[in-house]
Amino acid sequence: MKIKLDALEDIISKTVYEWREIYLKEIKYGPSRNQVITKPRLDHFFITERPFFSSIDLEDSYYMTNLRAIEYAALKYNLSSKIVIMRLSGYNLGKIMVKKGIVRSIDDIQIALVLYKVGLVDVIKESFNVMKINIYECISCYNIPNVGKAMCDYEAGILQGILTELYGSNTVKEKYCWGLGNSFCGFEVYFE
Repeated sequence: MKIKLDALEDIISKTVYEWREIYLKEIKYGPSRNQVITKPRLDHFFITERPFFSSIDLEDSYYMTNLRAIEYAALKYNLSSKIVIMRLSGYNLGKIMVKKGIVRSIDDIQIALVLYKVGLVDVIKESFNVMKINIYECISCYNIPNVGKAMCDYEAGILQGILTELYGSNTVKEKYCWGLGNSFCGFEVYFE
């Protein structure tokens, strides 16, 4: 298992580097997709092949389809409930990851979120009171159209739960998202 994990970590690092180039380009020039789709269809949410995750797990699309069905229904029928339920679900998972020793430090988040098929984590900035974290190929929104809304309540909750257990109370805000026209999801974490 150790050899496989080391190989996976190398692949993750190379892939994150490639995604960071896309992130830097969009920070400089703006989102790659500006047209907002005000009435997204179910098929917009079932674009389920993520390049990295599909390359390491042929069943990735099944995980994506399950979560995307929930994301679409909640977006269409009850956005406020979606935000609360997905955020709380992620928060609880994040706390459990730390309590069970899956995540022991900030360095463990990247491999943990790959193993849980959430996305590729890239810590952009770390300081005592603010962090910037990107997630590439995010399970909630990778490759959806610009719907004019940040979609990653689940991922924000996971980050908040992990960071609460590791460092204390914090607030996580999603600033960039596929749902906002970007090609990555960017979160800002503020510690209290």
